[in-house]
Amino acid sequence: MIFSGIFHSSLGGFTVIRGVAPLGDLARCSKFDPDFQRNLIDTHCQEIVRFLADQHYCFFPEVVLSASLQFDFDKFKGRDRRSPLARIYESQSFSSNVNGLSIKVVKSKLPKLILGGSNAPEIAYLDLPEDRLEEGLRLIRIDGNHRLSALNDASPGDARNKLPTPFCIVLHEYADNAQRFEKVTFHNINSKQIPLTSEENLRLILQDSTLFDDKTLLESQSFGPAYYLARKVLADIEDRYLAGLAKPLENRRTLALSLTQFLVARDDTISQAKDAATLDAQVPRLRNAFQMVNAIYQRPNRDKLRENGCHGVLIAFLYFSLQNEGKQLQAFERWVVNNRIDHLAPASTIRGLGYHYHLGRTQAVDVASLVSVFESIMTARKRQIFISMAFQEETKETYETIKKTVQQINEKYQLDIELREIRIDFFNKGHSYTIDDEVLNVIEGSGLLIADLTFGNRNVYHEIGYLMGLNRGKGLEQENFILIADKKARGEELESNIGFNLKSWQQLRFDSTRQLEEGLTESLEIFYRLK
Repeated sequence: MIFSGIFHSSLGGFTVIRGVAPLGDLARCSKFDPDFQRNLIDTHCQEIVRFLADQHYCFFPEVVLSASLQFDFDKFKGRDRRSPLARIYESQSFSSNVNGLSIKVVKSKLPKLILGGSNAPEIAYLDLPEDRLEEGLRLIRIDGNHRLSALNDASPGDARNKLPTPFCIVLHEYADNAQRFEKVTFHNINSKQIPLTSEENLRLILQDSTLFDDKTLLESQSFGPAYYLARKVLADIEDRYLAGLAKPLENRRTLALSLTQFLVARDDTISQAKDAATLDAQVPRLRNAFQMVNAIYQRPNRDKLRENGCHGVLIAFLYFSLQNEGKQLQAFERWVVNNRIDHLAPASTIRGLGYHYHLGRTQAVDVASLVSVFESIMTARKRQIFISMAFQEETKETYETIKKTVQQINEKYQLDIELREIRIDFFNKGHSYTIDDEVLNVIEGSGLLIADLTFGNRNVYHEIGYLMGLNRGKGLEQENFILIADKKARGEELESNIGFNLKSWQQLRFDSTRQLEEGLTESLEIFYRLK
């Protein structure tokens, strides 16, 4: 495989070959060194794959590779002791007796003005023999690993293999310590530049409808629905109505795109929207979400949220405001504040993160992880409620009221937490079993126990005691049970019939099913942190 290009010295005297070659050839003849290069970022690889598929805007800077000129003088029988680079400059050729790599330099007929030189530039031909490629001979990737790795899964006939790609091959002598040279070059390329921030890049894309019209944003593989919707959201944002969000809106384009990319991946309504009209219809929904979250940020005790302006936290707030009519928003707000999530540093203050990420990357706070953690916490309290009571005609109304209250909680909040009452007399394992043992197993596997003390049932006391013992043995607080008692059914007898060891525990006593329903609703909302 032969690569040809202009042969010259660059900047601090580095000898380089600059040219253009098929992308597939550059990928096949090179490899990355894990000792100093970062591992591939899957999301970035996918971005590059989509980018290469969009022939209309397919352009990127040159790929930088390194060629180590190896020569074993102990095996050499001739008198020529010149270094590899000296041979190239003086004899116009070099051939390695170690790996077969060879270079030939010839005078060209190109104009003298190229590269600003006084003489016509020289053309170098770098040859990597096919048999040596099969044995593992490779150039080292200094810059462009993601671009080249995008072809890892490409078939031989893939059109991307033929894309003409600019390259720069830096030549160095193996005696100079090849890896040190490559590490230093990699460091200089990646540390001596300050890339455009996402906000600066997006200003060109989202706000210039002449260069990038709506149709281009929506249909181009380089952009897509998230970019189109981000432009529409930006046009709909009114700063005067979103004073609480002033800080994160300082980088509004980054915020808008990060939000819409997350929603395209996670929100069912938006992920299914592909055409302009359907996406346009989501803009009022998003406007309402901004207003709901702005009200939270403007509260007197939400200074940290306003001051930090962290995009990741804000996007999570916006996401929960869109789900289930915002019924989880209050619980999420409490979780954020109680766990000091509102103290997280804004993305712009963290070097290499947030606003300095490549377009389309996540924030300094990974929104998906933040949402996932909260949703996991919401389901962490086990979903089953064990009802401990004497199931008889006198307790029928109490049981039905408990069942009704649980159903109302489910309907009101529409959470992933499924409150399901467990009555052991309704429990069927599909085979015979010892009821006492199964009762204890179900209690241990439930997240909450509701115990009716009204009729002093011995099994109820046994089950309460068992749960208390479990809690103590596990070092848990005694906070996963609710004690209830019907004052109307027992009257004055109730006080004397409740065991001494439970009298000091707070109880929900009621005179009517409505009073039970109201008290139990409040207790369940507090227990499941819904208010």
